[in-house]
Amino acid sequence: MPQPHLYELVRSVLIFLHLACLIAAGISIAFGDYAILRHRPVNRALMLKASRAVAWSLLALWLTGLSVIALDMSTIALSLAKAPKLQAKLTVVAILSLNGFLLHRYTLHALGESKIPAESDVRLAAILGAVSAASWGYAVFLGVAKAWTPILGFNGFMALYVLAVLAAIAVSLRWVRPLLLDHSPLGTPNARAHARNDGMAAEDLNAAMG
Repeated sequence: MPQPHLYELVRSVLIFLHLACLIAAGISIAFGDYAILRHRPVNRALMLKASRAVAWSLLALWLTGLSVIALDMSTIALSLAKAPKLQAKLTVVAILSLNGFLLHRYTLHALGESKIPAESDVRLAAILGAVSAASWGYAVFLGVAKAWTPILGFNGFMALYVLAVLAAIAVSLRWVRPLLLDHSPLGTPNARAHARNDGMAAEDLNAAMG
């Protein structure tokens, strides 16, 4: 019985680690969603722990994924220019990484603060969350989409990705955004009363000035 090549052994270990990181990222994302959507107000401590876990998992995914690519390039002469699915996956993961930075930097802290976030913060969180969900799902699809490569190519894969992101944003603004509003300090009864009072005060002021 022929012995497996060292290349195959190393590659199988890297693929296993890559999948383990993907599972870890999925679990962390689930905990983050739980902290945001199942607590009122948002469980800030759990949300930030989950966010950090996702960031470390994403870093590990980059390291293991790039290691597999480097190994393939050095052993089977893989050419990135002739691998449209791989190009699409790297593009999607790059967008995912940038989106994750924006999500953590500009929205998660706003949702978890004790002060009332602006409604624009909640809307941005819904949009960035939709891009994140669509990107993660599409990256997984690209991992098993070898049969689609001759049909779609790079442009086809990216066009399908754009459609997936737009659909996710539409769903998020329609159904997820109200949940975010309800589970943030902006959705508490006192906050809603405060917002109504501010609105009435503004109307009275406008009427007086008119």
